Amino acid sequence: KKEAPKGRAKAVDLVTGKTVVEYFFDPTLVIDDANKSKKGQNPNDILLNSKHLFVPCKIIKSLKEDGTSNNGSNNSNTGNNKKKNKGKKKRQSMEDASDVNSGPALVKTADGTLYKVKAVHQMAALTAPDDYIGMKDVLHLANVSEASLLHTLRVRYKRDDIYTSAGPILISINPYKLIKKFDGESLYSDDIMMSYRSGDTFTDEEPHLFQAASNTHLMDSVHIVPHLEDDDHDVMVDGDAPLGQAPGEPRNQSIIISGESGAGKTEATKYIMKYLARITKKKDVHEGLRSPDGKIASSLEDRVLSSNPLLESFGNAQTLRNDNSSRFGKFIHINFSTDSGAIVGARISNYLLEKTRITTQIDGERNYHIFYQLLAGAGAETLEKLGMDGGASTFRYLGSKTVEKSEKDASDFAETLDCLARIGLATGDQQTVFALAAAVLHLGNVTFEQDEEHVAKVCEDTLPSLQKACELMGLEQEAVTEAILTKNLSINGKTIKKPSTVAMAEDKRDAFAKMTYSCIFLWLVKSINQTLTVAAKNNGETKVGFIGVLDIYGFETFEVNGYEQLLINYCNEKLQRHFNRHLFEVEQNLYSSEGVDWTYITFNDNRPCLELIEGGSGTVGILNTLDDSYAGMGTSAEKDVKFVNQLHKLFGSGTGTKKKDGHKYFVTPKFGNDRQFIIVHYAGEVRYTVDGFVERNMESLTNELKDLGASSTVELAKSVFSCATSDQEVTQKNDTRRSSIRGFSVASQFKLSLQALVEDLERTQPHYIRCIKPNLRKAPNSFAAGDILKQLRYSGMMEAIRIRREGYALREDHQSFYNRFSVLLGPAEIEGEAGIEQLVNVLSKRLNVTDADWQIGHSKIFLRHDLSDKLERLAALRVHTAARTISRFGKFVLHRRLSKLLVAWARFRLVMLKKYKRVRAATKIASFHRSRMEVQRYRADRKSVITVQSLQRRRVAIQRARKIRDPYCDMTYQDIKDLLETEKPKLDEAVNAKDFKKAAKLEAKIDEINKALDEREPMTRKKLEGLIEKCQSSLDDALKRKSYTEAGPLQEELDALIAQRKDLPTQEELKEAVKTAEANLAEAVKNRDFAGAASSQTALDEAKAKYAIAKEAEGADDEGGEAEAEEEKQGVAIDGIESRADLEKEIGKMQADVDDAIAKKDFKGASALQASLDERLKLRVFFPSVEELEEQVSETKKKMDQCISNKDFTGAETLHADLEKIEKLLEAEKAKEAEKPAVATPSSFSVTLIDGETKEFDSRHDLEEAIKETKTKQNDAVAAKEFKKAEAIQTLIESMEKLRTNLPTIDDLKNDIKKKQAEMKKAVEEKRFSDAEALDKEITELETKLSKEKEKAPEPVAPEVLASKSPNVSSGPSLKSAPTVGNRSQTTKPRMSATLVGGAKVPKTPPRGSLVVTAKTPSGRKDASDDVSDTVSVKSFKSRASKVSKGPAKTPSKKLDTMAESRPVSKLRPKKPLISSTDDSVLAITQMLASKRGDASLIVSNEGGLAGIITDTDITRRLVAKNLNAASTSASAVMTPNPTCVSTTDSAIDAMSTMV
Repeated sequence: KKEAPKGRAKAVDLVTGKTVVEYFFDPTLVIDDANKSKKGQNPNDILLNSKHLFVPCKIIKSLKEDGTSNNGSNNSNTGNNKKKNKGKKKRQSMEDASDVNSGPALVKTADGTLYKVKAVHQMAALTAPDDYIGMKDVLHLANVSEASLLHTLRVRYKRDDIYTSAGPILISINPYKLIKKFDGESLYSDDIMMSYRSGDTFTDEEPHLFQAASNTHLMDSVHIVPHLEDDDHDVMVDGDAPLGQAPGEPRNQSIIISGESGAGKTEATKYIMKYLARITKKKDVHEGLRSPDGKIASSLEDRVLSSNPLLESFGNAQTLRNDNSSRFGKFIHINFSTDSGAIVGARISNYLLEKTRITTQIDGERNYHIFYQLLAGAGAETLEKLGMDGGASTFRYLGSKTVEKSEKDASDFAETLDCLARIGLATGDQQTVFALAAAVLHLGNVTFEQDEEHVAKVCEDTLPSLQKACELMGLEQEAVTEAILTKNLSINGKTIKKPSTVAMAEDKRDAFAKMTYSCIFLWLVKSINQTLTVAAKNNGETKVGFIGVLDIYGFETFEVNGYEQLLINYCNEKLQRHFNRHLFEVEQNLYSSEGVDWTYITFNDNRPCLELIEGGSGTVGILNTLDDSYAGMGTSAEKDVKFVNQLHKLFGSGTGTKKKDGHKYFVTPKFGNDRQFIIVHYAGEVRYTVDGFVERNMESLTNELKDLGASSTVELAKSVFSCATSDQEVTQKNDTRRSSIRGFSVASQFKLSLQALVEDLERTQPHYIRCIKPNLRKAPNSFAAGDILKQLRYSGMMEAIRIRREGYALREDHQSFYNRFSVLLGPAEIEGEAGIEQLVNVLSKRLNVTDADWQIGHSKIFLRHDLSDKLERLAALRVHTAARTISRFGKFVLHRRLSKLLVAWARFRLVMLKKYKRVRAATKIASFHRSRMEVQRYRADRKSVITVQSLQRRRVAIQRARKIRDPYCDMTYQDIKDLLETEKPKLDEAVNAKDFKKAAKLEAKIDEINKALDEREPMTRKKLEGLIEKCQSSLDDALKRKSYTEAGPLQEELDALIAQRKDLPTQEELKEAVKTAEANLAEAVKNRDFAGAASSQTALDEAKAKYAIAKEAEGADDEGGEAEAEEEKQGVAIDGIESRADLEKEIGKMQADVDDAIAKKDFKGASALQASLDERLKLRVFFPSVEELEEQVSETKKKMDQCISNKDFTGAETLHADLEKIEKLLEAEKAKEAEKPAVATPSSFSVTLIDGETKEFDSRHDLEEAIKETKTKQNDAVAAKEFKKAEAIQTLIESMEKLRTNLPTIDDLKNDIKKKQAEMKKAVEEKRFSDAEALDKEITELETKLSKEKEKAPEPVAPEVLASKSPNVSSGPSLKSAPTVGNRSQTTKPRMSATLVGGAKVPKTPPRGSLVVTAKTPSGRKDASDDVSDTVSVKSFKSRASKVSKGPAKTPSKKLDTMAESRPVSKLRPKKPLISSTDDSVLAITQMLASKRGDASLIVSNEGGLAGIITDTDITRRLVAKNLNAASTSASAVMTPNPTCVSTTDSAIDAMSTMV
């Protein structure tokens, strides 16, 4: 029996108990049912396209017994040999049962798929346990092969371990998702960073980007003793350091991240930079760095991190394979101090931005991110300023396609702004950068057309785009137009301007746009470098090294590959060449120079492919051929054909084959060879289509376009455009093949940039990170084994793993190795000549190793990885053993010294223990007491809390139980009714949709709702009649059956139901009650019985409420409801009045009529109208105002809230119904008020004069003066016997006199102000603040009119006050001239007399109530008629007024007016005045008025002048209302100052008008 080979996986089948060996499934060994291998297919394609590539499989049975041979042919047996073969098969099956590991067999994969393979022994077996657990370093696998490597990556990828080590190379597989650890922590968190910061080689941490970055950090290679296991430490600290570094100093490091587009290179770069910034950031807070303009900016670490997303915005774009593909190469130099290890600066080197993407993109790809970020994240104002408010569809450079604004672009734009601010760029400079980017898009919209002379010119409809682009760049439109449409040719020292064709103009436009965007990008890189390198200058660091991180576009291959793909793949070929050289050539050259016995490893050398592309070793090169194809005449397409034909001539042969005598990496395609060619790259064959190659390679950038930037009016734009000149100078200096005619080609610039990049990498110690794309769909958790294997092959991973595994991966100088491991030698072994050879011999015998495990070179010793691990551990153990010996001796000495000290200490301790014992006991008792008190308090609180919780749970449980018993327990009858109405349509919809299952559920639910509705239906008359009918039928049935025992209770129940009819009247009865109440109300109003009307209104409201409740309970038909609603809407109308607004409108109208009647001296009509007005005023009780309704609403809400707080929900419901009615009335009243037109009070009035002119009057004084002047003119006309003119003037005078009612006098205005103030005071006392506010506005208007009137007509001099029966009183000055007025109160003050200015004595006791007001006569003396007999009682004013009003019925109008005007005030016989002093108390004055039966008292000052007047109204408002003390309040505080006076000679009509 054959045993399973050593190292294979041995598993036991649980059913059979046999050992099971698993193999890596090889798809190339599969045979079909006919036992024939698949033919016609490339084995490599079969291998890579299988979904079970190298997955574990196990053998089900051997196929030898079926006659299948190892090579796949059938063993046919003849009929004669069947018996012989039968016996052979039995013996063979017994042998195969023990060994089925050879020949054809049936295998099954883990997912149950069965395959027939032709040779089991050709499949690699799994090694336990390495191939099952997924080793974190594939170099530790027992058997390294493509199958084991791929399966290890598959196992680790499934458990989200995306990083795997292959010695110094880190393999990273893009997960396309966010990965978190088991505890939910991010894979890139701060704690994870610091865990890799230790730099411990023996750490159990999984491979990570942070581990690779930590290996490059100088702190880990300078200040920590290097381990042998660290493969590159001997190179990092190399004696032959380049760049002038002293021996032993650390070498500059570089991290080269490579892989296909979309493999995660850019993200890996971000995390590495974040790690380096984090571990070197200082804890102390220092002042931020400063930008070139001197502004405070962020810290250096933050700037380094900000540079990456900023350059991504301007240099990355979305491609078919990657949403964030780098379209430029960047090599980030992060400078570190070799002493402290801190970041001291940084610098970014960029390698040729992909300019062709600015103007053209492949379908499915986008332009650079910054354009879409601007459209999605900038504000509307900014977009309008930049001319980008039309969206992406308006720009040709963005494909003229509509692009939806994404949240990611908006957030990225915000991050871009933040990064610009971090690098110290001011807001204005940021806007300038965005303006230049927008100008590039506007340039793309400029189109050209031919004129009559076939010369290009700018299309008229695109001139706004050109104008906007020039405005944003600060350039003159004429200069840009001339530079694009013409070309300057220098011939014999003369400059000739040659017009451009349309094609040439378009090329120049695109070249100018490319130059502008490239300048923006170069300026950003320059600005970033300035802000990142300023710190190194300030710190003055002398020893500085750097770690470079390379992020550049990955290998690309599409269905149609163009010029961009050629340059990108050329770049990757260059980097692959560097990788091969470092890992293979340098390694093998080192072995040869050291004299180490070594077997050379063959690897895929791509140097011939590079020579094919860039030239060398006698090869012209594709790029040079492309540069030469620009020369000559012809169109762009003809030049492309010329270029591809030249390639086929130089490098190709027959179609579809490689030229034997030509270049082996160039293939001429079978079809389309006039437009295509194939290059065999390290990653595979790529077919290139040459459409546009020559045009894209040469930039049509003339000197005129280059010099435009210097003329910009924007300073920052000048600086940006200057980057083009400096970049061009560098290219001119390095390119020796430049042609002055064709300019600089893109390929030449790209080639020079790559050479500079490779030179930078050659001067550093590289560290490689190979990024792998798991699938082409960018889907997470999808492991496409074929695609991954292809990437592993062309990246050279297998060769790298092989050379690291089979070679001597670790090496160290002889002296350093001896110093570190001589501790493993014993004293006897060191005697004599001790050296590196003796150390190796002794350790070889001790460890039982051969010379194949390590070799001694000329200057270094080379070891394999396993042996180095053993030596490191043995040295560590020897050091630990020596340390323990020294420690034991030290402890012995220490113990002896301490023993004495301990004895003394013990004695002292015994004494102190007694002292402390009592203290501890007291402390313990106190603490126990406090603890007990706290426990008791806690238990009491806990008991209270439990009680509250139990009560609350009980309440919740009761509610839940109630809800379970009755799901509608918390719903009212109306709520259940509304729910029923919402569920019925759902049932109909379910039936119509034939969803009978849903309909059944809804029907059951509706039945439950109907049941709950029936239980909660309120008792109505209709329901009562139904119960009576039901009870009557039951009673009749019982009587019919002569069941009198049942009849008794039924009869009682029937009587009780019939008795309820009184409480539940029918709707007809209630409606009749409403009509009766309305009739009673109308009748009461008609009879002016307002008290009865109020009670009728209450009865009507109650009847309506009962009717509404009955209607709501029983439901009414729609017609009846509409009629009643209309009837309720109309309400009760009284004399045609339906609302308060109508009433106030009619009151205002009637008030105007009364005023008009008074103005016309129609006092009888005014009296009748006043009576009607009073009746209308009484109707205000039945029509509340908006303020009253609002007050009722507020009071009702308060009552309702009080009912709710008192749990009186029945009362609250009644108040809610009342509230709704009041609110309806309030809304109706507000609507009526809104309909009421606003009355505009004119500020002036006008009349038409005789000459046709219009004269306006805005004051009473002007009007009176005009009337006097007009009357004078009338008198002159009468004197001149011009009666017609006098009649016209009379008409004018009458028109003017009519205006007196609209222009009040000063006294009228004062009276109106006092009246309004009294009304406002009353409104405030009654809490009617809205009315008070309106009155306040009216008072303000009146005061304005009063001040205006006073300015034009100063207040007249007050008349003199004389005693009625004093014959010695003579005319004298007015009261304002401070006359002396006598008669102080006899009750409280001593009598006193005063003398007027003329010497007349005022009687000490004037007659009661007499008030005589005199005025000067024309003769200057007192009229004889002004005596006591001419006084008239004020009480007779009304009778006199009534008599005068009755006059017009008997006397003609003119005569009456003449009599009224001629009758003076003295004929009214006014009362004699009562006089008091300002010092008299209000109590004394009221007692005097009561005793004398007076209405008012004049108040004179101490000087004898008239100070004011006091009436009962003044006492009520200013004393009683303010609750003042009458005895202590003086008259001056209550009186009305400066009363209006009239003369005894004034017209009575004017006096009465003043009084009114």
